[in-house]
Amino acid sequence: MSQQLLKGPAAEEAIRNYFLSIGYFVVRGCKFKYNQFDVTDIDLLLYGKSSAFSRERLNVDIKNKKTPQALERIFWAKGLQQVLKLDGCIVATSDLRSDVREFGLQHEVKVLDGRFLGRLTNSERSHLARINEEEFVAEIEKYSLGKLGGDWRGRYEASKSRMLDSLNFDGANAWLNDIDYYMSEINNQSNSVPAWRMIYVSISHLLICVDFILREHVAAEHEQRKQLLDNGFRYGAAGKSFTLKVGRIASALIGSIVSQPGLSQTLERELADQASDVKADVLAEFFSKSQVFASLFDSAKLFESCAYLAEVPLPSALPAHAQSYIGVISDFFERDRKKIIV
Repeated sequence: MSQQLLKGPAAEEAIRNYFLSIGYFVVRGCKFKYNQFDVTDIDLLLYGKSSAFSRERLNVDIKNKKTPQALERIFWAKGLQQVLKLDGCIVATSDLRSDVREFGLQHEVKVLDGRFLGRLTNSERSHLARINEEEFVAEIEKYSLGKLGGDWRGRYEASKSRMLDSLNFDGANAWLNDIDYYMSEINNQSNSVPAWRMIYVSISHLLICVDFILREHVAAEHEQRKQLLDNGFRYGAAGKSFTLKVGRIASALIGSIVSQPGLSQTLERELADQASDVKADVLAEFFSKSQVFASLFDSAKLFESCAYLAEVPLPSALPAHAQSYIGVISDFFERDRKKIIV
């Protein structure tokens, strides 16, 4: 049974469930940061796939108050969309004035007004069989003992923030590292449910990231996608040439400071060896397959829904294609997939 939420969070959950029900991937409460500064929270981030070639990302601003200041929220939402380079924005407000909707239309901001919110409250689409965001966060904090046990909440908030500005290979590698960390925690938890929640939600974010990266390579040959993915997982968003260039600069700098013969060459070889040791080919071969690429968005929604179920399923209860994602990530980190998929 979900706990009773305050008016604002309850509206956010209802609208989140609505967008989930019509096919969007939805993240609630993404913190937008600039350097080390917390700038603002995005109530909902929507990610949609309308075709093999088309993706859209939208920010949703929600105000369910007696004085919602709807016109001001339109300015805010539109500005945030432009700063984050998103494809559109939506304002959900309890305001009933037709002027608000008309003002939004003039500035390409969709407005969900008080009438819509009223209908939504009584709609089945706003009441899905899943725990809410507050319950999710409370559970992972409880089992990780807050910052004393790995700061799972902090990791989760960072994961959501990356959805705003790191849908690239640096973000993908960060999500992979998160998944590896939670997999290492499975055996350390008497109750592994919170760890599986975090694994599933992290995989869902990773799959959205890879889907976004590959959206511009739909028509590419399999080998082209494979090479792109291999370089990305191995060298990050900067790519192979930049990484090798930085390595050469670093080794040359060390060689100019330290007189030890061969040290700079040793450093350069070590950097190259570390890159070659990354089993990026495992991920590249898997994600470059046409059937995998085509199903990334739907698989991401599946993992997200599993993360928020009251009774979280173990991997062995998931569909075979979902188990394959867990298996290939286990292989990438050289974990025994038989011990993970139980």
